[in-house]
Amino acid sequence: MAAVKFAPVLGSLVLFGVVIQIILGFQISAGADELIGTHLLIGIIGLILVLALTALAFRGKSTPSYAKIIMTILTLIVLVQVGIGFQLLNGADALTLSHEANAFVILILSLLMGAVTMKAAKKRVQTPV
Repeated sequence: MAAVKFAPVLGSLVLFGVVIQIILGFQISAGADELIGTHLLIGIIGLILVLALTALAFRGKSTPSYAKIIMTILTLIVLVQVGIGFQLLNGADALTLSHEANAFVILILSLLMGAVTMKAAKKRVQTPV
């Protein structure tokens, strides 16, 4: 039962972090290189939060299968995002557009996961026990 309470909080943190990451990423693209460390740290924390959310989704008995699929896709895309980010740090500037596009895919999937979580929570409240 405690896992159910943590999921919305972790999901909110992920969504907030994605928005901050997009803002920081565009600032870095504009030349604010001093923000790279912060961007990197938030990205790694975000990866850990997404992994935790995915683990909660798979441990929850009432978690719909489509939520597990969304979380699996989100986890894979975040892993790719981190990989592209490290490639960018090593000078692979051609990957900048992919990194930016992935950020918006992560944002959309995070919003979708939030909607799925809210829908599932409403169903649980409306279902008589």
